[in-house]
Amino acid sequence: MKAPNVLILFADDQRFNTINALNNDEIITPNLDRLVASGTAFTHAHIQGGTCGAVCMASRAMLNTGRSLFKLDDLGQQIPDDHTLMGEFFKARGYDTFGTGKWHNGKKSFNRSFDQGDSIFFGGMSDHWAVPFYHYDSSAEYNKVIRKCVDQNHSNEVKKTAGEYMRAGEHSTDVIAESVIKFLDQKHDKPFFAYTSFLAPHDPRTMPEEFLNMYNPEDIKLPPNFMSYHFIEYANWECRDETLAPYPRTLANTQKHIAEYYAMITHLDYQIGRILDKLEEIGEKDNTIIVYAGDNGLALGQHGLFGKQSLYDHSMRVPLLISGAGIKAGMKTDALVYLFDIFPTLCDLLEQEIPASVTGQSFAECIKGTKDAARDQIYLAYTDKIRAITKDGFKYIEHRYNGIITKQLFDLNSDPFEMSNLVLNPNYQEKLVALQKALQAESQQSNELNHNLGKNYWA
Repeated sequence: MKAPNVLILFADDQRFNTINALNNDEIITPNLDRLVASGTAFTHAHIQGGTCGAVCMASRAMLNTGRSLFKLDDLGQQIPDDHTLMGEFFKARGYDTFGTGKWHNGKKSFNRSFDQGDSIFFGGMSDHWAVPFYHYDSSAEYNKVIRKCVDQNHSNEVKKTAGEYMRAGEHSTDVIAESVIKFLDQKHDKPFFAYTSFLAPHDPRTMPEEFLNMYNPEDIKLPPNFMSYHFIEYANWECRDETLAPYPRTLANTQKHIAEYYAMITHLDYQIGRILDKLEEIGEKDNTIIVYAGDNGLALGQHGLFGKQSLYDHSMRVPLLISGAGIKAGMKTDALVYLFDIFPTLCDLLEQEIPASVTGQSFAECIKGTKDAARDQIYLAYTDKIRAITKDGFKYIEHRYNGIITKQLFDLNSDPFEMSNLVLNPNYQEKLVALQKALQAESQQSNELNHNLGKNYWA
């Protein structure tokens, strides 16, 4: 019998609480709801943070290498040859490997990972695609960069395919979905690994009008932690994500942004449905492990922020759904996991040895139901400005900027929106000290002090 296929579906900037079946009755996500019903939903999946404002760059490097934040080289922009990549791992085991969409970690690492590629986006917000056209474009310049194929010589260059490039005016979500559907339509004598990395719902928030019309901004409920400003300074107020909306944040403008964000996710959900339908059509649905996740969250008005350059849950927690071959249906777990734990988990599920370069921890036993927890704590970092730890239902955050240390302590069970700071509450001093010690211990264990950002933070 052929080994199970693996299909990775990866969203860009999708926050953890943006799926209807996972307690958000405002958003329309029937196909993500299908994945929730048919598999296991991890409601407390985290990224570990970012080494620069482009949080997604490090997040994608962590996912594809199974390595933690301070185990990455060159901020995740390039992947060293001795760091085994997920696609590279499957290719070495006889899988057909395919990649499409956003790849933020260098051309050479893409070529190491995939036999085939289509509709690949290698750059960041300022590379290749002009920001106003990020999802749509009507120019010939767009065609020069979107449709590529893999250079089998593993050079730094990626050869263009012959023939037609991306059709002008199409949305990136549609193009990327169509690319993986075409790959699925191929004859597969071997198992396949298909990495499908969308650009949505990253701004600019554009989508087909039919999806935008599904949401009335005036009907959107603002979260209880909506604020006009973020009151802690850490050189972030002028970050590009934070300039997407003017200060002070207003109710109407924030509702508009959230409505557009939801519309982009619903459009993405529609294309996810087409991919799932194709998988069923070709008879591979029951023999495919499907992983749906996001590269980071997004604030959109929470704590007065709009981006993901913080360590609050709205920016660090992401959707993670695993379904398909051998996965129990209809399960939900609050086990603490990182995205970089996905790689070793897939190895365990497929009964393959985990590469030596992987530092993540498998949570396969949580999927199998033989364990309730994978990790007992989560360590988070953003540049050389913020550190945090989540443990035993509490979260402790430190901001360090211009010689000032600002501390926050939250009881996540009673205060999930992180609004009530308990640092000065005499009833929580023992918990505060314990988490401060745990934070420093995690920093030492992560080898952070050998990294410039760690040296700068703990100096």
